[in-house]
Amino acid sequence: MEIGAAFAGEFTPEQLALRDSVRAFLASPGYSWARLAGELGLTALAIAEEHGGFGATAVEAGLALEEAGAALLSAPLLSTTAAALALDPAEPAAAELLPAIAEGKSIATLALGHGVEARPAAHGTVLDGRAEHVLDGDAADVFIVEAGGDLYATDAAVVQAVPTMDVTRGQATLILTAAPARPVARAGAAHAMAVMHALLAAESIGLARASLQSTVDHLRTRHQFGVPLASFQALRHRVADLYVVHEQATSTARYALRVFGTAEFALAAPLAKLAATEAAWTITREAIQLLGGIGFTWEHPAHRYLKRATANHLLFGDPPALRRLLLARAFA
Repeated sequence: MEIGAAFAGEFTPEQLALRDSVRAFLASPGYSWARLAGELGLTALAIAEEHGGFGATAVEAGLALEEAGAALLSAPLLSTTAAALALDPAEPAAAELLPAIAEGKSIATLALGHGVEARPAAHGTVLDGRAEHVLDGDAADVFIVEAGGDLYATDAAVVQAVPTMDVTRGQATLILTAAPARPVARAGAAHAMAVMHALLAAESIGLARASLQSTVDHLRTRHQFGVPLASFQALRHRVADLYVVHEQATSTARYALRVFGTAEFALAAPLAKLAATEAAWTITREAIQLLGGIGFTWEHPAHRYLKRATANHLLFGDPPALRRLLLARAFA
């Protein structure tokens, strides 16, 4: 059983080729940010051609992030992709920033919902405030910060890297004191949050798939009492339940990406984030138990998948917050 194979028919041959290329690339040793951006062009994937990108859709970006999640990619692909999709190319500062992101020369990230204030200054706008748990903030060179519902780009933040449970990806606290900034999306904060929700969902179903596939492979090859563990009915039932959870989350996450750019996206994205991160958290926790003693060792990657799933579960809105948001939007 290959986890996720049931959904292959919904993609074009070109999309499947992209998925396979990213999967093979991330499975090879020695990949780097320069190769990821230059050789594969993943940073340019969802950026329009007139801004130096390939003009692909959010669906292709999601496929790449699924594979990044499966490989526990530590490079800032998710945060940079989210920042690029949140920018409004009609804003001059955004149009200037997009080509650098497409080439991989600039690493961007989103800082949303932190109460940062924007105020006029002699030479434009400055930002004041503090933003915590900024994904890949320790690696980024430009920060897309929410202030008053608008998005501003700045490179003048004081960055404090913070330790987290998930050592495969960094977070940081940004301190902004009269930081010069330029607008990159008017009233764009809600859309930016929806983008992050949808992309976190895509990454989460990828890491859940890899965790579950590793567990299934272990149960097939590990023998107990002279037979494979996969022959025991109780274990088969547990895996079957996890498979259903993953398939449901996959359907929800991919639907959100398909309605990107429509009015439905504002509701589909947080729903996808809720379903996918809940599924990933459930699957990675169960995987450690199903793997037995090896699942509790530092050498096995099971704990790293659990830590990434836990971080994704809590970032940009935990389940109660997402349920409140969905309820408000569903009846708005």
